[in-house]
Amino acid sequence: MFISINGFAILDDKILRRRWRAVRNLYNKSKRRIHATDSHFRDLREKSIKLLGRHNVSIISVFQLIQEIPYEFFDKDGVKLDVVYGELLKKLFFEISLEKYQKVRIIIDARKHKGGRLAEQRFCKDMKIFLEYEFLGIDCEFKQVASYVDVLLELADFVSNTLYKEYQKDSKHVFQELGLKFIQIKNPLS
Repeated sequence: MFISINGFAILDDKILRRRWRAVRNLYNKSKRRIHATDSHFRDLREKSIKLLGRHNVSIISVFQLIQEIPYEFFDKDGVKLDVVYGELLKKLFFEISLEKYQKVRIIIDARKHKGGRLAEQRFCKDMKIFLEYEFLGIDCEFKQVASYVDVLLELADFVSNTLYKEYQKDSKHVFQELGLKFIQIKNPLS
């Protein structure tokens, strides 16, 4: 078992946003909500990777085997997922060198927190404090939204789903196609 956080970083999102809308609209005739895990939209996975390959995009991925997570990330109920998730995001922020930029917008997919809405608010607050402290002088915006609200998060879901399947099969073909535009961190908490 493993935990992975996947997505992409882009300098100018307007063109990518417009092109993804055009690609997804070809599949939206059924009026179903487009979702990466829906087998009806399986063909969109490959198209999402190809689309990102044509833009100045860095695919980002952090992967952590659960059995290699140190004991301080566990409590009596098991893995402290919010803590692990937060630490993996922090490792990713350092790896993509946020300090090189003047303004950074970080938009992640909203997910259910074990502690409900209060835990979600605490998580966001902790991430904002981390960004302010670690990346002084950089205008950092951090927010969580549902993937159906933002088409680029929807695209990131397709990337994440594709990479997740690659991790399960231990396949490297998608990673090789991505070349230098792929930032991957394996087991940073070990």
